[in-house]
Amino acid sequence: MARQMDWQGTPAYILENDQLIVSICPAIGNNVYSIWDKKLQRELLRTPESSAALAEQFVQYGTPILMPPNRIRKGNFQFDNRNYQFDITQVNTGNHIHGVVRQQPWTVTQAGETEDGKLFITSSFNLSDDANVQRQYPHAVELEITYVLDGSNLSHSLKATNKGEETAPFGYGLHTWFLLDGKPESWKLQLPVSGIWELDEQNIPTGEIVPLGRYEALIEGDSLNGHDMDTVFQIGDNPCIAILSRDDVEIRYSGSELFKQWVIYTKGEAHDFICLEPYTWVTNAPNIDQPAEVTGVRGIQPGDTLELEVALKIVYKTL
Repeated sequence: MARQMDWQGTPAYILENDQLIVSICPAIGNNVYSIWDKKLQRELLRTPESSAALAEQFVQYGTPILMPPNRIRKGNFQFDNRNYQFDITQVNTGNHIHGVVRQQPWTVTQAGETEDGKLFITSSFNLSDDANVQRQYPHAVELEITYVLDGSNLSHSLKATNKGEETAPFGYGLHTWFLLDGKPESWKLQLPVSGIWELDEQNIPTGEIVPLGRYEALIEGDSLNGHDMDTVFQIGDNPCIAILSRDDVEIRYSGSELFKQWVIYTKGEAHDFICLEPYTWVTNAPNIDQPAEVTGVRGIQPGDTLELEVALKIVYKTL
């Protein structure tokens, strides 16, 4: 079923079938803040204690939407002969981090069940309606996201439509917090990638892509025990997929072809959480001296729509 609920005074939505209960809060950033697995009797995501906690620390729980993702040095970049100045949101470094789509409310336009039993909710956010966004990103881009629950599969489909008169620079990502239950030794990560973006002391790419080194083991799959990652990977010609697995389950997290970067973040040495973050453009992409096909920098032409999809698939193993 698809239903609306009151989450501590904040409207939220539930998509529930025989396998998963998916909780979404369009009112606070359109965040999927909980995925309860009925078969495993466990939560998949790092969840907030309250709607107030999600509003206060939007990037710390669930599946925050990053537009654009990660850092922009000094919040400044050039695109199509125009200058952009984003707010400095990382005070200690003087950089911008995690984009202009944050805790804002999205408008639910549809929710329900399809004829073939899939549950869905569609919400939209028109950036031209938000004065604070327009001050930093003066484009009439409308974002529409549809979440679809089908068995143990949850998809996130984005349509970004440029209703303005100038090409809009566009980078997109998710900052998805998966639980490791305090047992990193039980979990393995498989990540088919081609290189690592070398980072400076502020975790901003230098522009150099270096060999995987110790992370070569991730291509076939490696235990998370002992890993301490805040690492930016180049996907290259590989598919965008990360597979997080233990003895009884495989969590397959994938993105459509425009996702060319992964950030993997363990918040210190892996123990409780791991963030799997698919990005269309790399951290600080417009300021990196590399071809657009490498950094992921792209624009949406006036009247055009950019479509992206991220899919989460839970595969249960027979023990």
